[in-house]
Amino acid sequence: MAVDQEFLYKTLRGFGDTGLPQQTVNMLIVVGFCIVAIVAAVLWYNNRELKKKLNAVPMSWITDKDQLEKIFETALVYRSKIDLSFHAKSEKRRTIACAIDDITDRITLEIPANGKIGQSWLGREVTGFFHVPAKQAGMVIFYNFSSVITEVKTKGSQYYNLTIDFPEYIEQTQKREFLRVSPPSRHYDYVNIIPDTKQGVAAGLKFIATNGEYAPGFMGGKDAGIFLSDISGGGLSLELTHMTSKRAAQFKLNKGQNFLVLMSLVDFGDRGIVRHLFVTKIRRIFIDPTQGRAQLGLSFESQFMGFDEDSKKPKWERVTQNGCPEMDDWTYNLYLELYREGNE
Repeated sequence: MAVDQEFLYKTLRGFGDTGLPQQTVNMLIVVGFCIVAIVAAVLWYNNRELKKKLNAVPMSWITDKDQLEKIFETALVYRSKIDLSFHAKSEKRRTIACAIDDITDRITLEIPANGKIGQSWLGREVTGFFHVPAKQAGMVIFYNFSSVITEVKTKGSQYYNLTIDFPEYIEQTQKREFLRVSPPSRHYDYVNIIPDTKQGVAAGLKFIATNGEYAPGFMGGKDAGIFLSDISGGGLSLELTHMTSKRAAQFKLNKGQNFLVLMSLVDFGDRGIVRHLFVTKIRRIFIDPTQGRAQLGLSFESQFMGFDEDSKKPKWERVTQNGCPEMDDWTYNLYLELYREGNE
């Protein structure tokens, strides 16, 4: 709002022609200029606040360089898995599991050679999703970031090194709908993954019917083990031992394949141990051939809900995009339990 001060002055001086005392005219002039000053100050303040809102940094963003470096260094020390997502030329979404190999003014990632990444990826934007341990035992904090690929080179015959620009910020995502928790072993009694076949379904149903007294063996053999790395309302991550690339190929452990997951979880109420049977789909797979370990990220596709009263056939309920409410509640209760333990 622009005001012609000279025009205002002349207008106010015109009051003198009406016969008003000079003192009154002078007072009106002063009041007029005060009003102009107040209006100008209000407009300046509102403009400044509007700019602040337009340029505001979301509360979930971390932009401090020292803090960013500490978070990525923690991910490096703990060999945190990073789910790297980007688009191919066909615009089909791809996700590759990797880990941080080095941190300088840029970040170098180590990616399995089967990721089929080449020089054509230079300059492409990527998003990364990872977590690091929190102060409370068994809890993790999740982050995501965006960056650009600046270098691609081979590292031996089994890995690539992918270098990305150091992100300007990372975003913390720990809302309930995205909440994923790493359960200590005391909170689950058993977890297993078996092929989604007729025999597999029969074994899973027997596991439920016998309250876990019958438990199928592990795919890695009698000396193998399976650990529940993390869980959310939408899925879970498992770590399998004694799992070589040859054995994984034998069981067709490939992205997109369906498998049954059996779990015995410790209830936070008075139900003791509760057993669950899910059909899941492999979303991410990472095999470390040197350690004989496989990491699987699986989404819940459907849940066993008991037997039909009439047909006696098993009933399966499809898990929607909002996830499984029962698993969402269990994860959230676990989060609260671990939070209380960490603050006692």
